[in-house]
Amino acid sequence: MKRIVIVGGGYAGMGLAKALDRRFEVRMIEPRDRFVHNLAAIRALAEGPPLLRQLAVPYDRLLRRGTVLQARAAAVTEQGVTLADGRQLEADYVVVATGSRHNGPFKPQTENAADFLSAGAALHQRLLQARSVAIVGGGPVGVELAGEIAAAHPGKALHLVSATQQLCAGFNPRLGERLAAQLRARGIGLKLGVTAAGLSEGPAVLALSDGTLLEADLVFASTGAVPDAALLRALPGLPFDTRGRAQLDPWLRPQGMQRLFVAGDVGATGDPMTAIAVTRQVPWLAGLLKSLAGGASIERLRPYRPWPVQPLVVPLGPSAGSSVLPLGREGMVFGDRVTSLLKGRDLLLPRYRRQLGYPARDPVAAAAVPLPLENRS
Repeated sequence: MKRIVIVGGGYAGMGLAKALDRRFEVRMIEPRDRFVHNLAAIRALAEGPPLLRQLAVPYDRLLRRGTVLQARAAAVTEQGVTLADGRQLEADYVVVATGSRHNGPFKPQTENAADFLSAGAALHQRLLQARSVAIVGGGPVGVELAGEIAAAHPGKALHLVSATQQLCAGFNPRLGERLAAQLRARGIGLKLGVTAAGLSEGPAVLALSDGTLLEADLVFASTGAVPDAALLRALPGLPFDTRGRAQLDPWLRPQGMQRLFVAGDVGATGDPMTAIAVTRQVPWLAGLLKSLAGGASIERLRPYRPWPVQPLVVPLGPSAGSSVLPLGREGMVFGDRVTSLLKGRDLLLPRYRRQLGYPARDPVAAAAVPLPLENRS
């Protein structure tokens, strides 16, 4: 049985480990003690601890045959992985799926998932107390955050500041236009084509590039994700694109590598850094690795092809939002009903909890037991 080491336990790494568990000797390396379902973190911030508690799920039921090692990788080669404690893991194939970091509170900042839950509970309390909220960043995260706060707290004064004239720039322009109309209909003030200075969590007065001032009790800076590419940057001569993603060959391998592959946000796959991109990459890469393990020549196997039109699903609460799907030459934009069915209704939480071997909903975690920093008054 071929050996594979997967570095990273996010959506790409976890999904690939699950897909290969029966055919390979799988070892997945992940420093965090639990999987954190980031897709639901924005709504959890708006709604609070009952949802927040559902997001961190142990890895102990993910694999039947393979192993999840809670450890940090220090170096990768085609032959295996060196862990921070000095252990050497030899492999026939290595996959780097270390994901990305976000400057907002929507991804864990430490290796302890409990820190993420406590920080989220504390920030939720600040949101409850704030009368006005400013969100800086008009990408998918900033737009979704504005919509989720408006849905959960309709009385708050909300403003969204975007450096681009179009929300969710880089996707179908009709998607951005539709989202802007939906946000305005919810009373959210939009400042488009404007940058902000003096960013802090608030209370703050933001100096905008159009000469106006924006005062807010709470400020969220949502200015995009950064690939977690430290392991790949240590490889000699590997080029990176302008966003810091490793450049890859048509089979998602770094230049000159034969048995080292890259998946998810950290690689320049041609897809955006979204979880929906992983749903295309993981089945393809799992199939490729199975074929290689069976003796196929990679040159005879189909190269990876990203989405012809980049899809995006942006819920604005459980029953509203807009999406663009890869239908037709430019993609097709859909509204509330399709967006709710695809993501907004349950944020795919039941799907990923089941993938990890746990019930779709944890009734104990959802019970109203205070988190460490939850306000008890």
